[in-house]
Amino acid sequence: MIPFGLNEGQFVKRYRGCLDRVSSGFIKSLQELFSKPVPETVTEAEVQIFLGDDGMEAPSAWIYYQGINNKVDSSDPSIFPGKSLELPSFLQKIEDFDEEYYSEEFGGTYLIANISKAWLAECWWKAGGWNYPVPVKVWVHDEFGDGDTIDLSEHR
Repeated sequence: MIPFGLNEGQFVKRYRGCLDRVSSGFIKSLQELFSKPVPETVTEAEVQIFLGDDGMEAPSAWIYYQGINNKVDSSDPSIFPGKSLELPSFLQKIEDFDEEYYSEEFGGTYLIANISKAWLAECWWKAGGWNYPVPVKVWVHDEFGDGDTIDLSEHR
């Protein structure tokens, strides 16, 4: 456990270091995702990062494909409008941080949301996602962080 005592800059550096250690594997998994065909019926996608109810859980990320005639079919492995996929659990190797980092006074949840979003975007682009065939944005669920979205692909 990382005891309370880091300043904001040190916290950001430490948390980002945890993410950077798993970047290579996450980028490879994104490249595998990008190798799957995206049909013309998919018009856009969004990636949402989840931090749990209080922001203290290891983040997870899902991609949601949208288009005309969305369907629900968990047995179909292809990409289609309505398909949702959990991205590999890229953050299971996050160190435990003292609960005080998640307090409103310190603002760790706000920082984690923005760090995770920026890191995911960088990995997406390094994996070649800027050229993904549909527009994709990433944002953090439940209004954690700054609330901004990041364009992951050049298609608009």
